[in-house]
Amino acid sequence: MTAFDRLRQLLDLFRTPDGSRGSRRAKPFRQAAAAVFRDVGEEREVLLITSRDTGRWIVPKGWIENDENGAEAALREAWEEAGVRGRLASTEVAGEYRYIKQRSRKDDVLCTVEVYSINLTNEEDRWPEKDERTRKWFRIPEAIELVDEPGLREVIRDAMQLSAAA
Repeated sequence: MTAFDRLRQLLDLFRTPDGSRGSRRAKPFRQAAAAVFRDVGEEREVLLITSRDTGRWIVPKGWIENDENGAEAALREAWEEAGVRGRLASTEVAGEYRYIKQRSRKDDVLCTVEVYSINLTNEEDRWPEKDERTRKWFRIPEAIELVDEPGLREVIRDAMQLSAAA
C-alpha cells in the first residue's frame, strides 16, 4: 500500500455515507469480527487470516445476517473464514472500528465492525474458506504490527484483555 493509498483510506473514514461516491444510507453498515485467542504456554496468541482481495492480515469478519446478533455472526465468521470454534469471552462488544468496504460491483460503503473476543476451543483442518485464505497464530505484539486496518490494532489489545479475564 502506497502512502497515497493510506492517506486516502484514512480520509475515507471521515467521508459521510451519503457522499458522492458512497451509499445514500444514513448509518454505516454493521459487520461483526472475531478476535480469537489461545494460550501457548505463558504466551497469548491471536489468530489472523489473510483477506481474499489483497492478502493483508485481518481478523475474521463479515456481515451480520438478519437472523443473528453480532456475537453469533462473529462465531460464524470465525468458522467460515478461519476454521476455528470457540466460546465468547463476553457477549459484549470488545471494541469497534470503521473502514470503507470497497466493492467492485456496487458503491463503496462505510462499515462499523463490532469485534467480539473469543477463546479457542477447537481448530479444524477443513473449513469453508480454507482454499481462499491463510490463517496463522501470532503473539499479540506481532499481530498488532501486522494488522493494517486503522482502529483494529487498539481493538485487538482491548479484546485480548477481555479474553484473558474470561
